[in-house]
Amino acid sequence: MVRSLLIVFLCFFCFLQSLFSQTANDGIAAIVNDKVITFSQVRKQVEPNEAVLRETYQGPELVDRIKEARLSALRALIDRELIIQDFKSKKYAIPDSFIESRIRDIIRTQFDGDRIAFIRTLQANGVSEEQYKQQILEQIIVQAMRMKNVSEPVIISPYQIEKYYHDHISQFFDPPQVKLRIIFLQKTSFKEKRATVDGQIEEYDPAKETATELLSKLQLGADFAELARTYSEGPKRMDGGDLGWVTKDSLRPEIAEAAFSMYPGQTSGVIETVDGYYIIRLEDKRKGKLKPLSELRSQIEGLLIQEQRQKLQQQWLNNLKAKAFIKMF
Repeated sequence: MVRSLLIVFLCFFCFLQSLFSQTANDGIAAIVNDKVITFSQVRKQVEPNEAVLRETYQGPELVDRIKEARLSALRALIDRELIIQDFKSKKYAIPDSFIESRIRDIIRTQFDGDRIAFIRTLQANGVSEEQYKQQILEQIIVQAMRMKNVSEPVIISPYQIEKYYHDHISQFFDPPQVKLRIIFLQKTSFKEKRATVDGQIEEYDPAKETATELLSKLQLGADFAELARTYSEGPKRMDGGDLGWVTKDSLRPEIAEAAFSMYPGQTSGVIETVDGYYIIRLEDKRKGKLKPLSELRSQIEGLLIQEQRQKLQQQWLNNLKAKAFIKMF
């Protein structure tokens, strides 16, 4: 009995030593059976996404978003480790020649066949060739195990396709669109002054005066595209102000309200906004329409197959988790 306890204690002591050696200069984020996942691994995994979050959010919301991203990255690393351990427990193997072939492909496609450039890139990222080979091996293992464990064909019935179509009908509705040309003149930073006919002094914006003059020319038959190319300060100036087909939600509210109340061939008045003056011409108009199921059947079937495969993969991962010791810190 004493001997058995001693053996258990020694095993536990060795395990602690292993953990300490792996995390002496780091912290433990999770333990998956006898494998440690460190905080530095999580940070490395989430680094690209975190950089985008820092540019997009700030304050408490940024903190919450980063916490969510790190937790998601940790869960992904746990799933990855479980898959690799399952691969090893089944005594599977990936030939070294397969790894070398994959690396040669990477050097050829990403580094134009320049192995020296490949090595220098690894060194710049603080990764040795052996470490990189291990990364490639683990990627291949995860891909292979996912394919092996969700290999049965997924059959989607016509009823499932039709149900998805009706349940997500709003996704398949093409909204109304208008085809526009636009002239835009930016407001002048400082208004100018002039005397009125009764001798009063008034402020005016030269840009608005120009917009009014352009509108008069258009009403007399001037070519909208030519005036846009000459005077407009807005998008698509060199294309004669042609915005092409646009939906209501892609336009600023003042422009959308005018455009969708006009008829083809009509020119608006001068539309004033916070930043400037717009004149628009409605070239054409399309009503909203629902895409028929016949055009979407293959697309919906693909979506449902993907959803079903993800469910099967999650079931497989859940089974691995149920048999594993997992501790998150």
